Amino acid sequence: MVINNHRVVACQLLVLLAVSVVWADDWNAGTGGNPARNSRSHEHGPQTADILWQNGLSATIAQPAVIEGNIIAMSRIQSINDVLHGTVIVAQSLTTGDTLWTADLPVDFAATDWRNRVSAIRNGRVYASRSGNNNYSFFYALNSETGAVLWRSQDSVNECSTESPSFAPNGDLIVGSFTNVERINATDGSRVWLTPRVSPTSNGSEAAVYGNRLYLWEASLQGPKVSSFDLTTGAPRYSSAAISGGFVQQVGLFIGPDGTVYAPRTQNNSSTDFLVALEDRDTALVERWRVPLGYCPFASFGIGPDSSVYSYTADRRVIRINPQTGSVLDSSEIIETDFFQPRMAIDSSGIVYVTNGGFTQGEMLSYDPDLTLRWTMPIPGVNIGGPAIGQNGTLIVCGTGENVIALRGQPSNGARGRVDFAVNSPTLSQNYPNPFNPSTTISYYLPQAGDVRLTVFNTLGQRVATLVSGNQAPGQRTVQFDGATLASGHYFCRLQAGSSVLTRNMLLLK
Repeated sequence: MVINNHRVVACQLLVLLAVSVVWADDWNAGTGGNPARNSRSHEHGPQTADILWQNGLSATIAQPAVIEGNIIAMSRIQSINDVLHGTVIVAQSLTTGDTLWTADLPVDFAATDWRNRVSAIRNGRVYASRSGNNNYSFFYALNSETGAVLWRSQDSVNECSTESPSFAPNGDLIVGSFTNVERINATDGSRVWLTPRVSPTSNGSEAAVYGNRLYLWEASLQGPKVSSFDLTTGAPRYSSAAISGGFVQQVGLFIGPDGTVYAPRTQNNSSTDFLVALEDRDTALVERWRVPLGYCPFASFGIGPDSSVYSYTADRRVIRINPQTGSVLDSSEIIETDFFQPRMAIDSSGIVYVTNGGFTQGEMLSYDPDLTLRWTMPIPGVNIGGPAIGQNGTLIVCGTGENVIALRGQPSNGARGRVDFAVNSPTLSQNYPNPFNPSTTISYYLPQAGDVRLTVFNTLGQRVATLVSGNQAPGQRTVQFDGATLASGHYFCRLQAGSSVLTRNMLLLK
């Protein structure tokens, strides 16, 4: 048998690129923005509450938006009484707010199907389902540009209405439910594997992914515990000890850049409610520290560029925590709200954006990394409707009425992608503009001096340009890439700095 060595090398390179992609700029998964659910973005978000546009289908209850490239997707609940057809799936332009398409999913189980609901977006597919009210229904993949159905999942799933899937490096969906966790093939909806598990309660079913592992809450007689599973096979690995007793658990896990698993244990009881840091030692999940946590159902948490951990107190403050020791470094003022289910996003300079989950007192707040308040913005009925950071730092937050709001991110004149806050590892920002023709700017940050190689590959794994090669001092760098001699299509920008390998997908359109 004759093997084409060039094809083998190309395939190996594409595998490496897929594994090393950093999902941080687009909000692919609802509660946390990336497979680790840590709310981090490599984009540079809004400095002020400068509205780029405000335009959306009217809604009586806000649900979160997900973003990929120039496409925002969300579900807008227009009628609570019309369960099957009172909610519209809509895609809007990130840059203009224009409606691109709307969709109404097929009704597969007339007696039990719930409202249309967008779960995630990735690789040109919007993932949506009618599960969400403790009912099983199918996942659908919709073309993100047209809304056309691409496939229906082989299995029905029971993903709650405040949850979302996570992703494997190749784009496969990792979907949790009360009774199992499943990996779904992203290309056709078939089952890759399914593993039984028992979830504590709603919003405790979703998975967080790090490397070749996924982490889930599981119920036990002593209280919720955190379990580790193999991402490739779905095989259970090991579990932590039960955390704090009790049974209710309505907040998902999130993971730090070093693999620390953060378990927000919350059931509105001061004796059980803690944020617990767990170290994965390859044979066991071992508690490192715990900090008291307020009751914040359906919340999302965050990790700053310096690995600081952001959590919440019982009196509704945001706190910044030392990831090594668990000591509280900073605290915000009390957040006034009629209902506290906060969600957050953190940009490349450590600016923290928080929606308070309120109804009549709905509000968005922006903080410096040390939690000094920068600005606030009233958004009635924000509920679980945001925030999410897309390309160019555009921030999307959803409220009721026609309040789908886009806030203007940082300009692209060199400010975008800069790092103002201490970062412990290299970063590679999304190129700008993207799509581009024929040139684009690539920004990256080096925390320390060392050998650096910045290259561009095509989809066959062939190197088409070497932009940087050699030793560089620490700091922020920008490089121009000119694709004038290349054909239109997708290209990969790859940064190698020390042991770190980061990749961005670039689109050349002529």
